[in-house]
Amino acid sequence: MGNYYEVVVFPGNAKKSKVKRFRIPRLLVWFVLLLLPTVFTVSGYFVWNYASHELACKRVLKRADIYKSQVAKLENKVRQVQAQVSKVRELDGKLRVIANLKPTFRESENMWGVGGVSDDVSTSEEIVNTLSPEEAEQIRQLHYDLFRLERLSKFEQKSLKELHDKLISRRDLLNSTPSIRPAYGYETSGFGYRISPFTGHKEFHEGLDIANRIGSPVIASANGLVVFAGRKGGFGNLIIIDHGHGITTRYGHLSKVLVKVGQHVKRGEKIAEIGNTGRSTGPHLHYEVRLNGVPVNPKRYILN
Repeated sequence: MGNYYEVVVFPGNAKKSKVKRFRIPRLLVWFVLLLLPTVFTVSGYFVWNYASHELACKRVLKRADIYKSQVAKLENKVRQVQAQVSKVRELDGKLRVIANLKPTFRESENMWGVGGVSDDVSTSEEIVNTLSPEEAEQIRQLHYDLFRLERLSKFEQKSLKELHDKLISRRDLLNSTPSIRPAYGYETSGFGYRISPFTGHKEFHEGLDIANRIGSPVIASANGLVVFAGRKGGFGNLIIIDHGHGITTRYGHLSKVLVKVGQHVKRGEKIAEIGNTGRSTGPHLHYEVRLNGVPVNPKRYILN
């Protein structure tokens, strides 16, 4: 009896059932008692490990969703920047035509095929290696696109600076080049040979005649310095403006002169009024453009 524990089970109804007795070895009882803590510990570990694993999976999935969202936004941003750079390059090309500069499209196109990688790309390889092949390829492509955009933007900055400097250097020339019509009205006589209304013989007309009512405004066709303002032979009342760079303009047959010698005028500024003074058959403006003293066709300089 010393090696067993005896378990007695009494029935609920003593009249119908007998008392049952069981013998359980002492060794088995102690083994179970010693084993229970281990079972609970191991079970608890597996439950905790499973819960941790589930939590870690949820975190990984959440991070994957965030990664995909960020990559998509970054790809979209890269496409937007590429479109903006393309517009800048297009504008650069147009401005170079206006400024008479050589185009740079061949050089800028070659920028898309440059080799090498930036420091950001190389240092991110450790992170890239932890991703799937598809994700790693996306990251590498994004880094490469950003690297190309960075190089191209620097190239465009250099190109635009060159263009800016060139335009600044030519700004004075552009402002001083006659480019607008000095008066509104009807062109009654152009530049070149014509039959003189006074002699009936063929003669060379050195300017452009614009007819309009007496008192109609006459404006400066470019920035310049008034070097003559007064009466001069067949021109009647005449204004001569020196625009620099060997360019001068003349405005003749005026009824009223509104500027004086030594005065600086701006393009579009009213300087006189149309008249019928001097050798003239009717109210009109005689307009000349001279380059280094030689008359040239004024219509070549009129842009409006």
